Amino acid sequence: MNRQQFWQLVEAARDQARHPDDAEDVAHRATGRLATRPAEEIVAVQQVLWDLMADSCTNPLWAAAYLINGGCSDDGFDYFRGWLITQGREVFGRAVASPDALADLPVVRASAADGRPGVRGGAEHRLERPHPGDRPATPR
Repeated sequence: MNRQQFWQLVEAARDQARHPDDAEDVAHRATGRLATRPAEEIVAVQQVLWDLMADSCTNPLWAAAYLINGGCSDDGFDYFRGWLITQGREVFGRAVASPDALADLPVVRASAADGRPGVRGGAEHRLERPHPGDRPATPR
């Protein structure tokens, strides 16, 4: 699986989600869709995730996560970037290029407006690569 296919998977999961900003639901749906793919694609997605996590590991983005969440440990930053991936390619790309762009997201604005720091909808959940053995057994 390459990046383009990965982002298509995320967008399909967002389209299926009742609330596309709900990271937990998007991650669950993406993982479910991924589990139906051949084992080679399931394994390959780990490299795509690793690359996206590396691309987004910047001090300015960490600072934005700190402000949005009212603090941000190293694990918290991993979770934040996982949440960011579930927001889709466009949001991810804009945030990595200019973390201030996160201030335009409705979920971030809502968090600031209600006075409770943190993005809602599962920032602590992130996409994980399912183990090939977790795939539903199907006859071939």
